[in-house]
Amino acid sequence: MEGIRGSALVLAMLLLVLIGALGMYAVSLPVSVGESVPQPYPSAVARNMARAGAHAGIALLPAEFQDAAPYVRRLAVGTNATGQYSVTSRKTGGSGSPPGPGEETGFKDYTLVSEGSASGAKGARFRVRAEVRYWPSPPSGPRTRIRKWEEKGL
Repeated sequence: MEGIRGSALVLAMLLLVLIGALGMYAVSLPVSVGESVPQPYPSAVARNMARAGAHAGIALLPAEFQDAAPYVRRLAVGTNATGQYSVTSRKTGGSGSPPGPGEETGFKDYTLVSEGSASGAKGARFRVRAEVRYWPSPPSGPRTRIRKWEEKGL
């Protein structure tokens, strides 16, 4: 009887090791399609680059970037892939316009257009257009408010 108990214990240990090895193998497999594809999707890269460009343009206010000289950045987004955004901004109004309800005067309105693209994909382009109100010197420091945000694939 003791011999059977000993072999059952050895068999149980062997089974645990086997199940553990299977579990480690299962965990190492890719979970989704996104993990098994080495390159990011170009359309998603273009959209995210356009959004990043719009936020960079807002952060750089009150600087203006005209169509002839936009603010351009190129960033690595993968092993052999890059993305780029190009931002133009222009002042469209100011404190001469009447403020909205609950808003103070002394602001400037800007329109920013950011275009994002991904390398290696001719059709992957995206545009973000934002209308922003900028207060240069309230008591707490400069601040902005995004009044309108439009996104569009090109």
